[in-house]
Amino acid sequence: MIDATQFMAEILAMWTLRDAEARRDAIRAHFHEEARFYDRDGEMAGHAALERFSDSLQSRFPLATFALASAPEVLGNAIRACWYFGPPSNPQAVNGMDFAILDGDKIRTLYAFVNVSKNA
Repeated sequence: MIDATQFMAEILAMWTLRDAEARRDAIRAHFHEEARFYDRDGEMAGHAALERFSDSLQSRFPLATFALASAPEVLGNAIRACWYFGPPSNPQAVNGMDFAILDGDKIRTLYAFVNVSKNA
């Protein structure tokens, strides 16, 4: 079984990795080729779509990073992880929860639930 805390910390860090090759390596290591990702921006499928989403996230929120808000929970083949996202000046500007469905040691489907605070 994977270490859920390490796994989800790597997923969250992946979104804001500035090194494109390192980000592609992280995507390949953590997601199935045909993985689906659901977010308030829509549905994405496959490694290339995840890469484009990461680029978009970085262009919209430069310098923002993710941090786990608490230890992830594992139930069967699913991981639920709560997180914070924001710039260094307001690292908890946004909070949310990722719900990942695994197939083996990689994500088959990822749902991102986002809450934006009024202070963001």
